Amino acid sequence: MSPTPARTRHHLLRALGAVTLLTACALGPGSPASAAPHSVTVDLAATSGPVTGVGSGFLYGLTEDGSGPGDDLLAPLEPTSGRGGGARLDGGGWAGDGYTAGPGYQRRITSALAQARRLTTAPHHGTYDLLVSDVWGADTTQAPDTVYPCAGGDCGNWESFLRRLARDVRASGLDVRLDVWNEPAGAFFPPGFNTEQYYGMWDTAVRVLREELPGMPLVGPSLWDYSAGNLGPFLDHAKAAGTVPGILNWHFSQDPVADAASARGLLAARGLDGVALGMNEYLHADEQHAGHQAWYLARLAASGIPSASHAIWDDCCAAGTLDGVLVRDGSGALRRTGQWWVYEAYAKLDGVYARTAADGPFDAVAAVDAGARSAGVLLGAPSGGAADTDLTLRGLARLGGVTVTVRRIPDTAPLDAPVTVSTTDVPAGTDSVTLPLRPESGQDAFSVSVTG
Repeated sequence: MSPTPARTRHHLLRALGAVTLLTACALGPGSPASAAPHSVTVDLAATSGPVTGVGSGFLYGLTEDGSGPGDDLLAPLEPTSGRGGGARLDGGGWAGDGYTAGPGYQRRITSALAQARRLTTAPHHGTYDLLVSDVWGADTTQAPDTVYPCAGGDCGNWESFLRRLARDVRASGLDVRLDVWNEPAGAFFPPGFNTEQYYGMWDTAVRVLREELPGMPLVGPSLWDYSAGNLGPFLDHAKAAGTVPGILNWHFSQDPVADAASARGLLAARGLDGVALGMNEYLHADEQHAGHQAWYLARLAASGIPSASHAIWDDCCAAGTLDGVLVRDGSGALRRTGQWWVYEAYAKLDGVYARTAADGPFDAVAAVDAGARSAGVLLGAPSGGAADTDLTLRGLARLGGVTVTVRRIPDTAPLDAPVTVSTTDVPAGTDSVTLPLRPESGQDAFSVSVTG
C-alpha cells in the first residue's frame, strides 16, 4: 500500500476534525468522556482440544552450554520448543574454519546440542530446531567473500558439512528438528531465495539429511515473514523435487490465525498432506511487551500451529535471558519481568481449551480442568491497546464453589510479582460471574485463576 498523499491526508484530517466536533456537540456538556467497557466472554462449558503450550519457546534463550538460566526461572514456564545453532560464537562455524570442521564449527555444534539436551529431555521434553545454517556460519557475521553452498552448481563442500553435522547429531543420541537455512531471502543467504542456487542448497540438504538422519523432521524455508507469494513457488519446486519439508516454517506473522489458514490452503491446493506448520521466531522488538505477548499467545493457541518460539533481538546469542524475558539487576542476578509472568500464567493453563469471544482489543486464551476443579484465562491486547474491559466467566457451575483471582501483569522490568486485583468467592450453583479489568497502562496483561 502506497503512502497517503499529503493533500489527501489534509482533507482526511479536516473531515476527522469535523466528525470529532459534531460528536462533542451531540454529547453535550456533562456527557461521559469514555465509552462503556469492552467485553470478553469465556465459556468453560464449551471446550475443544487439549492445551498445547504452543509459543512457550525461545530462540537462543539459554547460555552457550545450555545450563542457564536455572530451573527456578525456566521450569515454571514449561517450555515446549527451542531453537539455536551457535550463532555469533567466535570462530564463525564451518565457513569461518575455511569450510571445514575446525574449532569454530565444533564450538557451535557443541553449544546447539547442549541447548537441545536441556530442552528436549526431562523435565521439559520440548522440541529443538537445530539451525543448520548458523552452525555453517551464516549469522550476519560471515565474511563478505563467503562462498555460499552450491555456488556455480558445486554442492560438494555443503554435502561434506551436512554429513559431518549429521554424524555429530547422531552421536549425541538426541532427537532434534533440522532447520536448514534461516531467513534465506536476505543477508543470511545473499544469492537469494527461490533461486537456482537456493534450490540446489535446499535439495541437497533434504536428500543428505534424510539419508543420514531418517525420521528427524526437516524445517523450512524459515522466511522472515509470512508470504504466500514466496511460499507458493517454494512448495511447487519442493513437490516436484521430492523435497517438501515435514514442517512448513516462517517467522513474524502479524496474525498467526490468518497466516496458518493461508498456509494450509497452499498445502491443500498442491495435495501436500501431513505437513505440519511452525513459526520458530515471533514478536518483533517493538512488540515484546506483556500485553502484546499475551495477545499473541492467545492467537497462537487459536491458530493450531503446533510450535512457535519467541524471537531474540538483544543479547544474542548466549546470554541466558530467555530472549530478554529475564533481566539482570545491578548485582548481575537474573530477575523476572512482566513478560516472564505472562509465560508463567500461560504455563498454568491446563486441561482443554475453553471457548472465548471478545468485542474489543483484548483477546484471551482459556483452559479448564474439570477434574481438578480449576480453570485459567490469560488476556492481552496488541501493543498499547489495552482498554477497560469486563470479563464474563460462564460454565462455573460445573466446577462447584470456586475462588476467582484476577491479577494484572504490568509491562515492567524487573517485576517480582503480578498485582492481585481481586479475589472473589463464587458459591456452588453459580454459573456466571463478571469481573472488571481496568488496565493502568496500554501494555498491561491480565491473568485469571479459578480454583476449587
